Amino acid sequence: MWTTDKDGLILDLLAAEITARTGRDPGERYLELTAELGTPWYTRIDAAATPAEKARLARLSPDSVKEARLGGEPITDKLTRAPGNGAPIGGLKVVAASGWFAARPSGTEDIYKIYAESFRDQAHLDTIVGEAQAIVGNALRAPA
Repeated sequence: MWTTDKDGLILDLLAAEITARTGRDPGERYLELTAELGTPWYTRIDAAATPAEKARLARLSPDSVKEARLGGEPITDKLTRAPGNGAPIGGLKVVAASGWFAARPSGTEDIYKIYAESFRDQAHLDTIVGEAQAIVGNALRAPA
């Protein structure tokens, strides 16, 4: 198997592992999960950031987020470290019951990346993305 997409290879290997272990096509399992839990809506966008803003984003603490809601729901978690091993994630992840976003600075461009997911629909995802930009902007503008 050959691919120019660096992430594609990992997904190909994961699909092969799922097939080998379950004897089923991963697409079948995905359809079962979405029938049970709903279809997730996901996006990744780029937002302009100065080098200073990127550096600040990489050092944010959960306390930097003053907002209490995301996508119309209470925020349940604000993370700057991985839950499993406590390693810094180099950015911020904000979680609510029906969606989340993560923001991380680019290592090569004057941008930060927002990864977002909704477990409702596209309109909810759009709301999360808009609020994510506002939350990150507020955190970056707050006194250090």
